[in-house]
Amino acid sequence: MKTKTLEFLSNHIHTRLVTSCVLGLSLVITPAALADYVPPADQEPPSDYTGQAGPRGGCEGKGIPLTALAPQSHVGQTASTRPTFAWFVPDSTTKPMEFRLFEYDSNGKLQLIGEPISLESSPGIMTLPLPEDRPKLKVGHTYLWQVTILCDPDNASSDLIATADIKVVEMPSALEGMFVDSSNKSDFYAKASLWYDALGEALKLADKSRLGKVGSTLLEDLAELEAAELIDEEYERIENLSQIASNLW
Repeated sequence: MKTKTLEFLSNHIHTRLVTSCVLGLSLVITPAALADYVPPADQEPPSDYTGQAGPRGGCEGKGIPLTALAPQSHVGQTASTRPTFAWFVPDSTTKPMEFRLFEYDSNGKLQLIGEPISLESSPGIMTLPLPEDRPKLKVGHTYLWQVTILCDPDNASSDLIATADIKVVEMPSALEGMFVDSSNKSDFYAKASLWYDALGEALKLADKSRLGKVGSTLLEDLAELEAAELIDEEYERIENLSQIASNLW
């Protein structure tokens, strides 16, 4: 595993220089360009609640596990009050699934927002825009979202769980009115450090349950970025992100 990890890092890690001119340069991206995710300059560490839990792999215990397609080395950002959440489902069989959204209070404790949303799992990439019957997210607030596959309703310990943080920020004024067409929105959002908006737009261009070319590039960007920042025990997750990016293009 160590040799495989070092080989992965050697092949994928590259130096990223993030300067104030990056956003300005991004405004001349052509529709044919591919997204290149730039993390926020004021990165915030994620909470201890983020990550994955449950048996390895899927309900059958093998393969890549249920995975939130979101940063884990920092809090991913959005400028949308109704963002799109995305995750990878490993199993080919349909299982009951639940989505939960929590808000952090001033003391860093989680408060559940509304009732869980019931879903049915579908293999590959799943997405969920925040439904219209749910309250909009608030600018400046941080939330935690969670997806759970109920492998065995009679055995909660078999549940597969994936969680990630999300923070709502103001839309950068430099982006307003700058989009050429829908095909390049993802590029602008990625350069502006808006992970959720960049991936959400990319997935609109992809086939159902797939990442598409832009989405795959974004996920590979995230894997490379986090390979340089996460601790040793997270290398497996990084390799999983890279495999998802390669296999679900």
